[in-house]
Amino acid sequence: MGAEWDLTEVDDLIEHLAAAVPKTEELCSVVVRKTAFDTVAGGQTRVAVDTGHLKSTIGVDFDNDGLGFEAGPTASYGAHVEYGTKPHIIRPRNAKALHWVDEHGDDVFARLVHHPGTAPQPYMRPAFDEATAPLPEILAQVGEKVLRG
Repeated sequence: MGAEWDLTEVDDLIEHLAAAVPKTEELCSVVVRKTAFDTVAGGQTRVAVDTGHLKSTIGVDFDNDGLGFEAGPTASYGAHVEYGTKPHIIRPRNAKALHWVDEHGDDVFARLVHHPGTAPQPYMRPAFDEATAPLPEILAQVGEKVLRG
């Protein structure tokens, strides 16, 4: 006694899913771009502004396939603002002393400074979290749209 199987529906499903891949990638690329730009905008809105330099360096780079991105500042101190710093010593690099003008307008010179550190001021992580919050619902809509044709 042998069993017979009709696999035509399975074959049709495999064909349908294979045909859906390019459309899925296209729609997901649009979703990724929007999420990336929303992340950048959110970071620029949240970042602490002194001179505006840090804010002006927040941007995005996309993966070659358009399905991933990296967003953040190019300013060297961006991570120090995001994550804060521990107490540390500051020493001059190309001089014998550090120099600054205090709150009274007086020149101050020192061979080193014991910096107390800075508290974190997150701006990119909250921006990313907000931008990605609607993704499960959006991706479900993409899947539904692609599978329905």
